[in-house]
Amino acid sequence: MNGKSLQNILEYWNKKLIRPMKRQYKDPRYLARATAIGMGLAFAPFPGQVPVVAAIWVLARKLKWRFSLIVSLAWTFISNVFTNLPLFYLYYLTGSFLRGNHVVLSYENIHSMFDAGLFSGIKDMATELGMSIVLGSLLFMVVFGIAGYFFGYWCGMRNKRTSV
Repeated sequence: MNGKSLQNILEYWNKKLIRPMKRQYKDPRYLARATAIGMGLAFAPFPGQVPVVAAIWVLARKLKWRFSLIVSLAWTFISNVFTNLPLFYLYYLTGSFLRGNHVVLSYENIHSMFDAGLFSGIKDMATELGMSIVLGSLLFMVVFGIAGYFFGYWCGMRNKRTSV
């Protein structure tokens, strides 16, 4: 990756995530809730985190519990098509450890599940490794959701101080 493409990526990140976070002049908890929901759902073991965030946002508005939809959606892209398989392997390792399984598959073994195709690999992973993946991802969702809340709150407080 050359310097120009890295600069473009950083500018895109700044435009889509950092600037919207800085523009939130509301209560810091508004930003903290958005960051917590986005980061928590980024580690969900299923595709389609964006519609789930949108549904939570609609439900939360009905309950008068507000958060920034844009910031929350941006954080869900921590996991993406390029990071899914390594994240699933990390979930599998974590879940296997939590379940007390001492014999774990290597990354190459899991990668080879996809030799027969994407849908076949997903089916094999879900049936053979599903419980470990779900358990491991739940841990990541909780930890990163809580960490996201505190990070978002810190950013909100920091921006509140600098804008006054």
